[in-house]
Amino acid sequence: MEEITITGIMDANIGLLQANAIFAAGNIILLWMVFRGVTNANLYGANLFSKVIHTVMSLCIVLFNTATLGNISSLVNNWAMALSEFEGELPGGLAQFVERMGATEYTNPGLIPENPVALIFWIAVVIGLVGGMWTAPEPKEQAGG
Repeated sequence: MEEITITGIMDANIGLLQANAIFAAGNIILLWMVFRGVTNANLYGANLFSKVIHTVMSLCIVLFNTATLGNISSLVNNWAMALSEFEGELPGGLAQFVERMGATEYTNPGLIPENPVALIFWIAVVIGLVGGMWTAPEPKEQAGG
């Protein structure tokens, strides 16, 4: 069996971070789309069906975003933990990274952010998306015919 090296740990984690970055970019685009939906609903009105569909989509997109945040947080923690268990001296930047992270155990990703600021942010996003949609007026009547 091949011995795990610092380079192997670094390569694996950089690849995983890149994959999560792609998901994060996609999630930000989805988030922009549903906020744009709130703007359109308030400009042109929205019926009950569109409000329900928008609410479901918004909640799913927020959960996608918090899951990606949880994956990245867990990945970085576990990266630091793996490096802290490495036998031998770590180069300066890696030693500082391990010390700064302060990882004491491996973690699993979760849907609820551990960072209280991130939690407040995502609660505000949900309120903005759902509240903004449900306070939108009914569709405006079109003149003519």
